[in-house]
Amino acid sequence: MKNIWNWITDVDKDKILHDDLVFTISLLAACLCRLLVSREWYKITACAFFAGFIAGVAKEIYDEWKYKGADERDWKADICGLVRGTIFSLLLTI
Repeated sequence: MKNIWNWITDVDKDKILHDDLVFTISLLAACLCRLLVSREWYKITACAFFAGFIAGVAKEIYDEWKYKGADERDWKADICGLVRGTIFSLLLTI
């Protein structure tokens, strides 16, 4: 139990920013897709997923280039933001 608590409380600001960046881009892409492209749920979800995925990969490539290394926990934070953004994009179709 202590390991789980340490894992939860050991989140630094950078990981939160990774998560929020991917989440925001996913949700923004879903909104734009709904307004400009289609109102079909699978197209909106696909736009959200791929936009978030590209944003996360681009951020990790930038970190690799700028800071000489991408952190494994950054990837995990990107994935969390991607999952949240994709799930929330489904709410736009309700």
